[in-house]
Amino acid sequence: MKLHYLKEVAVNQLRENMMSNVEHYRNADDWIGSYLANYLDSETWSLESNISYRKADLIIPIGSSTEASKTDAENAKRIHRSLKNLTPVQAMDSRIWTYLTHHVFQEYMSARWLLTKQEVTKGALDRYFANTKREVIRNGIARLWWYGYLTYDPTKENPYELTDFLLSTQNLPHGLLERTVGDNKEWLMGMLEILMKYKDEYPDIMMKKYIDKFVVYLNFVGGVTVLDCVKNEDLDNLFLQWIQKENIKSALIQV
Repeated sequence: MKLHYLKEVAVNQLRENMMSNVEHYRNADDWIGSYLANYLDSETWSLESNISYRKADLIIPIGSSTEASKTDAENAKRIHRSLKNLTPVQAMDSRIWTYLTHHVFQEYMSARWLLTKQEVTKGALDRYFANTKREVIRNGIARLWWYGYLTYDPTKENPYELTDFLLSTQNLPHGLLERTVGDNKEWLMGMLEILMKYKDEYPDIMMKKYIDKFVVYLNFVGGVTVLDCVKNEDLDNLFLQWIQKENIKSALIQV
């Protein structure tokens, strides 16, 4: 079937009034059709694109936020397979993701971001929208697609090996994708390969404080080096230089 997207006026209407619609969001009702038809005085509030897709059967999270995050890797793969025809340019269109979060995957969205919260905040509801570049990677469905797209490698026996690794801890997507480094697919995949290569020898690098420090270091290096042009072996050297700079101990060295 063809992927739909919201009219711009519909996106604006939802955004401007999201805090007034908290109970609709929390209850995961399929409510926006009648809501938008009423406010826009029109039955037509979405448009059909020429993008083919099939609806993904997402795992509905249960439990705490930590437990819910354990479904991200599998759901990222399902969303990416569902929307493989989507291009990165199209994937920056807020109208697509706002349609999917509000109308197609509202049950998933409510369970993932709202049900464990006693009070629904603006920050939680912002995950239903994608008006800015930062919001796109935080949007409840767009983030899953980008996780899959940026880590999918058809040359591997398991094309989603890096997807699984990226989402094995929330520190990695937060540190590497919500910053400029995550813009480049090859760079991100190279860094994930290095982290995966050295995580057993230097287990501390998976801690949040070191992920954050590593990103700061990458941004610093990026100021004097064209990161897109750095070869994998050079990335390896950069990483080992950072390890030495931070004096991170190897787990293989007997004290």
